[in-house]
Amino acid sequence: MSIPLFFREDSFLQPMELTLPDGIAVVTQRFYDVRIEDLRDIFDESFQTLAQTRPVGPPYAMYEGDPTDVFDLTIGFPVAGPVDVDDFGDPDNPHDIANEVFPSGPALIMSHIGGFDGLGSAWDSLMEVHAVNGGRTPRATIEIYVNDPSSTPQEDLRTDLLALY
Repeated sequence: MSIPLFFREDSFLQPMELTLPDGIAVVTQRFYDVRIEDLRDIFDESFQTLAQTRPVGPPYAMYEGDPTDVFDLTIGFPVAGPVDVDDFGDPDNPHDIANEVFPSGPALIMSHIGGFDGLGSAWDSLMEVHAVNGGRTPRATIEIYVNDPSSTPQEDLRTDLLALY
């Protein structure tokens, strides 16, 4: 199944295999050697900066490496097309802002409904299904933050979880 991922209104209530489409333009900011305790500060700063790029969909975070240890993190938003990245961010900030495309190819997806404190168990469920289906180690994992936690009750938050393989 191929879908325009960022624009799907319905939740993925059960794990589902799909093919991520090619060519979804995104603007990103990368962070290296991150630990879980760094996420709040990174998200607050990066989302605020990248939101100035006129996104056309919700933000996402892509984790490469072991999210329980040290990992690389890419924060991004889908955009209508390339943006002039020199207009955004702090020139003294070592985290470059770039035009890229969202990863494409095969993935397993599932939505988590509820607060961020439940994401760990949701990931465990998704990765269990992935393992039972004979899935190999994902090349990356992604969380798409479908609604805004500042204006959505915690119990209604939706985060789409993707394991890219």
